[in-house]
Amino acid sequence: MILVNEISKKYVTLREFNNINHSLIMKNLCFIFIAMLFAGSMSAQISYLQYRHVPADQEAKFIERETKHWSKVAQSAIKKGQMKSWSLWRKVGITNNNESTPNYVFVNTFESLEAMDPEKVWSDNMDAIGDVKPEDIETGSFTTTTFDYYIQSEDQVDGDYKYALVNYAKPTDLAAFIQENKTLWKPLHQASVSNVLNGMTYWGMSSVIYPAGNLDRFSVFTVDGFNTLNDALDYLRFTETSDNSPNAAAWNDVLGETKMDELTPNGFERRIIYERVMTISE
Repeated sequence: MILVNEISKKYVTLREFNNINHSLIMKNLCFIFIAMLFAGSMSAQISYLQYRHVPADQEAKFIERETKHWSKVAQSAIKKGQMKSWSLWRKVGITNNNESTPNYVFVNTFESLEAMDPEKVWSDNMDAIGDVKPEDIETGSFTTTTFDYYIQSEDQVDGDYKYALVNYAKPTDLAAFIQENKTLWKPLHQASVSNVLNGMTYWGMSSVIYPAGNLDRFSVFTVDGFNTLNDALDYLRFTETSDNSPNAAAWNDVLGETKMDELTPNGFERRIIYERVMTISE
């Protein structure tokens, strides 16, 4: 089999043709791989986080209205495929009584950025509250929305959990931080969740889409999940790891390879425990 080279007009042998064909195949595979990476990024789950400050004397009313009435709107949207899940979390403990400091957070999760339409979720499903008047169950007049975030899920180790230890960070290199967590730290957390070491039952990582910038609060966070508050507190407290502990060897391997001291020279900006109040999902 021969082909004519249009430039030199010389014959191309079968072997040369195979080499050319192999090169083209490898380039095509490379392009396909890159396209898959972009496709994976585009299809990553997106969440809208709304942080609220709820005065102590209004918490009971706030929780009742959100869980008894507004959760029905979210449930209707989830059944229609407009949203993946809705959840409400309460911060454990009081770090600041200022109205600018949130003590609750809503997490609204969507299949992808393209599928996200928060306004449509609520406008299309208001009939789910029944005969109740919206003004009789509103929570905006006595709470303060402190800030909100759009985030993208980067990776996770699935599991059930009631308490979420959220580790907020501002790495000097976001891509390197995400990559190291995926390749170095995730296997360690996977082992912890699988073997219920440290009481951990879930791990996840998300990056911030918006707001962004050097002056913002955080650009990424990881979540360590636990079923009891004591497990979360025990995970946080200082303890010396003995050489014969179940996960000592794995921790030592990670500590020998990690570059987190360079990526997060200040460590985590803050570490806050949230308790799950209610979750509705598919």
